[in-house]
Order: sequence, then structure tokens, then C-alpha cells
Amino acid sequence: MDYKISQIEPYVGQEELSNLIRVIENKWLTEGPFSEEFLSIIKQFTGAKHALLTNNGTLALYLALKALGIQTGDEVIVPDFTFNASGSSVVFAGGKPVFVDVDRQNYNIDVTKIEAAISSKTKAIMPVHIYGQSADLYPIMKIAKRYNIKVLEDAAQAYGVFYRGKHTGTIGDIGMISFFADKTVTAGEGGVLLTDNDSLYERLQYLRNQGRLDSGTFVHKQLGMNFRMTDLQCAVGVAQLKKYQEIEGLKLNNFRLYKKLLSDMDEIKVMEEVDHSNLVPFRFAAIAKDLEALIDHLEARGIQTRRFFYPLHSQPCFESLGFRTKTYPNSDYLYGNGLALPVFPGLKKEQIVYICNCIENFYK
Repeated sequence: MDYKISQIEPYVGQEELSNLIRVIENKWLTEGPFSEEFLSIIKQFTGAKHALLTNNGTLALYLALKALGIQTGDEVIVPDFTFNASGSSVVFAGGKPVFVDVDRQNYNIDVTKIEAAISSKTKAIMPVHIYGQSADLYPIMKIAKRYNIKVLEDAAQAYGVFYRGKHTGTIGDIGMISFFADKTVTAGEGGVLLTDNDSLYERLQYLRNQGRLDSGTFVHKQLGMNFRMTDLQCAVGVAQLKKYQEIEGLKLNNFRLYKKLLSDMDEIKVMEEVDHSNLVPFRFAAIAKDLEALIDHLEARGIQTRRFFYPLHSQPCFESLGFRTKTYPNSDYLYGNGLALPVFPGLKKEQIVYICNCIENFYK
């Protein structure tokens, strides 16, 4: 279907194209000068001691879990409301994801439910920073310390998101940010791992680079794989990082305009903004009355919509884990009633007005 308004549209232009031309002219296509610059900007912006590029966010989670020593039978606590990769990465690492319900107002993991999910097999907690806001990390860190377990932050959607002044992904033992096409900053694909732990950083280096620290050697001290990015991707990423403030401002303006135009509609309840985090909106996320009919109404008028994430405990691929019989009322509620609308930087004011008018007409 050809949409009048698509769900995502990367904010790319001449800056990205110029950088790509430089890569082709330099004939350095694998990790090189742009990769170094990309990492340097990320480290400076996030304040992370160490940063390591990966070929995508899912594999970054897998690498982090392996570096943390997750083995067969180990359990990792994961919010039930998140993208499937948060759970599948645990399975591929050899562990078992244990799902915990989320807060119905801000959609992040419900901290009060974490301790009940901890067992003697629990080795890590994976808070996921959903839709551009941070989970409440300090209580999570206290729980992790009390039970001597690790914290892996899934900050896939959270570049530019700060928890009480610290960038997400830098507070736990390891953090991950994604640069997929729909993220605030994109390289098409790619991810970055962040850590302040020297030994974890060294372990990650071996795992991502064929079991060696230096790509120029053929002596492999450990087992590893190739999880590197290319300079082609990083050339796009560098251009994106350099205009991040512009991207953030445009997305926030779009989010605020939706809130203003829909503020008088009782049928729409916008995601709660929390005090402990700034907001860098991933989508305009809201609970909507008569969701299915509203989606049909918007799609028929050329507006591409998205449902919220399908709860992990109900995913067919996790059926063998035995969580389908358990109760996760908030993540079920969010999927059943949640609507995600576009906020990409190039979205025009008149397009948002059109979307909101369509919603208003539906409820009238």
C-alpha cells in the first residue's frame, strides 16, 4: 500500500551522502576512520569509558550476555513488553528469559515485580528503555547488588535518553544502543556496546573480533566471531550524530504537537512522562479506545500505523518456556489498546494535523 504518511522516514540527506562518497574514494570499506570517529562521538556524548561497535542491536545483546557469562540454565529477567530480540538474545546465548510485567502508565518494567521473579538461577536483569524514556534504574541496581546479579541495559531506542543525568546504557554493567533505520540516530543497521568495566570490555573485544584484539594478527587467543560494523555504515552514523540535536528537537516538537491537538480527547491517553528521565520519543505512543476500528480508519486514509509490542509471554517462539499460563495484565493491556504514530523528524505540521483530524473524526 502507498501511504500518504509512513510510519518511519530516516532523516538523511547530503551530509550522509558526502560521507559515503568519501568512504568510496578512500577505498576503506571495513572498520576505519569513520568507525573511529563514530565511536569517539558516542563516548564523548554518553560518557562511557569503553564503547564497541557491533553489526546490529540484537547481536550486541547476545555479545553482552556471553561476556557476562550466561550459560545453559541461567535465567535473565526481561520485561514482558518489549521487542522480541530482548528475549530471543537470551535464548541464543543459552539462557532462559524470565518475563516480568510492566508499568501500565509509562510502559517500562515494573520494579516492584522484579524480586519475585528472582531465583537461584538468576544471573542478570535486562531493563529495556521503552519508547524513548528510561526505566527506573537506581532501584533495579539496588536489587542487582543485593542478589549479586548483573544488569544489562537494552537502550536500543534510547540514544540521547538520560536517567537522572547519566546516559542510558552507562549505568548497568553493560549497555546497548541500536542504530537500526527507525532509531533516532541511524546507520541503517548497527549497534554499540557501552561499559566502564575493563575486564568486560576486553572480553567483548575478543568475542566480536574473531578471538583477537588486533585485526592484523592471525593468532587467535580466544574463540570469537565477526560482529563488526563497516565504515560505510559509520559514515552515515557520523553524519547522524552531528545533527542529533536537530533530530531530537524535531521529534520532540512533533510529539508535543500531537499531545496538544489530542489533549481534549478522552479516548486517547498518552504515555506518561516520568520525572527520572528526559524524553526522546521513539513514536507517539498512546492508549486508544476502539483500537482495531481506529487503525482501520487511519490506514484507509493513508496513515501507516503500528500496534504496540506483542507480549513476550504470548510469543509463539517462547511457548516452550511455559509462561503462557501466567498473568501479565499490563503488557496484555498495552498490546490490546496501544497505538504508535509517526514522529520522525521530517514529519510536517500539516501531516500531524491531518492525522489528529482523522482521529477526531473517527471518535465523533
